[in-house]
Parts: sequence; C-alpha cells; structure tokens
Amino acid sequence: MTQPRELPLGATLRIIRMAFLGGVFLFGVAVTFLVGRDGPRAPERAATMQVMNIIFIVAAAGGILWIQRKHAAEQDPVARKSLNIAAWAFGEATALCGAVHYLLVGSPIPYLVGLGMMLAAFALVPIRD
Repeated sequence: MTQPRELPLGATLRIIRMAFLGGVFLFGVAVTFLVGRDGPRAPERAATMQVMNIIFIVAAAGGILWIQRKHAAEQDPVARKSLNIAAWAFGEATALCGAVHYLLVGSPIPYLVGLGMMLAAFALVPIRD
C-alpha cells in the first residue's frame, strides 16, 4: 500500500486560509439572506453590540500586529505556521463578531470591517514558503 503524499507547508496554509475566508463569507451570505427576509433580530442591542465590536476590533488589531512581529522574527517554519493560523483566527473572529452584529442589529458595517480585518491579517502575516 502506498503512503499518502504529504502537502508542502505552504499549500496546507493556503487551504487553511481559504477555509477561513470561505466560512466567513458563506456565513455572511446566510446572514444577509436572513436579515433581508426577516429583518434584524434584536435592534435594541445596537449600542451594546457596537461597543463590543469596537473592543473586539481593537483587540484583534493588537493581536495581529503582535503576531506579525513574532512571525517576522521566527525562523522555524512549523512555528510560523502556528503564528499564521493564530493571526488569521483573530481576523476571522472579528468578521464573525461583525456578522453576529449584522444578524442582530441589521447593520452590515461591522461585518464588512471584520472582513477587512481578516484580509489585513492575511496581508500582514503572509505565507512564507
């Protein structure tokens, strides 16, 4: 029996990055459909959700920038892979938090800002083959 071929580290990271982006994008499409059909779920929570999103965005930006510095200095490819995934997870969490805000309140702006944060994480902590 032949051994399965192991993917190179860069290819694995590209698949993970597309999974992050695909999941967030599909969730955003589903939320857009639901909000368009049924309207926002809890518009009275707009102020609380806005404060939560701002705190989340600031924390994620700080986390991504901190990880970027560690990633740039790291020589071990396996450790860099972990740092890539951690930084991208900060971006994904921000986008998902924005999508929940969109679902509850009806404003897509935090979701779009979260997508921007996710794309910024992809650019700031790139795959180094």
